[in-house]
Amino acid sequence: MAARLPPKAMAKKVVRVLRPQRPDYHYLKKVFQHTRALLDVTPSRQPRRLPELLTDAELVALYEAIWQARQLTHAVMLKLLLFTGIRNAELVQLRLTDVDLQTCQLRIRQGKGHKDRDVLFPTSFRGELAQYLARQRAQGATYLFESNRCQPYSTRRIRQIVKGYAAAAGIEKRVYPHLFRHQLLTHLTKCGIISPYTVSEIVRQKRGKKGAHD
Repeated sequence: MAARLPPKAMAKKVVRVLRPQRPDYHYLKKVFQHTRALLDVTPSRQPRRLPELLTDAELVALYEAIWQARQLTHAVMLKLLLFTGIRNAELVQLRLTDVDLQTCQLRIRQGKGHKDRDVLFPTSFRGELAQYLARQRAQGATYLFESNRCQPYSTRRIRQIVKGYAAAAGIEKRVYPHLFRHQLLTHLTKCGIISPYTVSEIVRQKRGKKGAHD
């Protein structure tokens, strides 16, 4: 069997054939969709590892580490992740005007799938969040979480903060912002607020969208 050409070399050969057609993105997408079908090439599915959720004791330790730090910004940030299951990329884009203290809702603008949606937070968290909002408004902030340069936090910085508090709590598991989303979904299922069928349907639809072809 002849050795394969390196991918970049093969791409150059394909480019020479396609360039006279002056292809756009959608044309190329269709060409390679049909190419995969004609070659009978399907993606190999890697086994998905379930996230290792935090135990109740680890959650208590994390809360203790957050409380001891006495850092209001970090406390509000981490509690929003825990209470709402909001995605990291959505968290950093939250503006002060996206928080409705009256209805205890966050407005997520152009979230995953470029859709707007509302997310609830506990009424017990309203007072602390109101205090933080007042401070941010007094400082002339636009975003809910801003750096010293008056720019929104990066998702990388959020991951660093989460990792730092997990280490301070003595948690050896890998802790990252999206883990709290899994944690919340599991908690709601255990409490009977959403059913296991609903969870499996959400996962099925998510995987289906990833594997769908036009």
